[in-house]
Amino acid sequence: MEFEALFLGIEPLTALAVGLGAVVLVPVVDAVGKAVGQPNLSEPLAETARENTKKVLVWGIETFENAQVAFAEAEESFRDLVADAKAESAAKRNTSEPIAPHDVEIISE
Repeated sequence: MEFEALFLGIEPLTALAVGLGAVVLVPVVDAVGKAVGQPNLSEPLAETARENTKKVLVWGIETFENAQVAFAEAEESFRDLVADAKAESAAKRNTSEPIAPHDVEIISE
């Protein structure tokens, strides 16, 4: 069974943690392999760990870029909303009816 099959359906951060853990274990597996007479024992583990770590990093970069785009669009939408509110407020101030003077009668006793 290949290591990639184990990561199907696992969250990207979990895959990153497993990939980084495998990268840390490569020297240990390599030392054990040399001790038992199989010097290339860690090569499949190293390749799989590198591939999975790279996949998660690519996912992270894409997620970050998508978040930047979403925040930029939200900011633009909010700025448009504020500009519309300011324009509407200014229009109300300019079109308000002037208050006509009233006659005042002063009564003294």
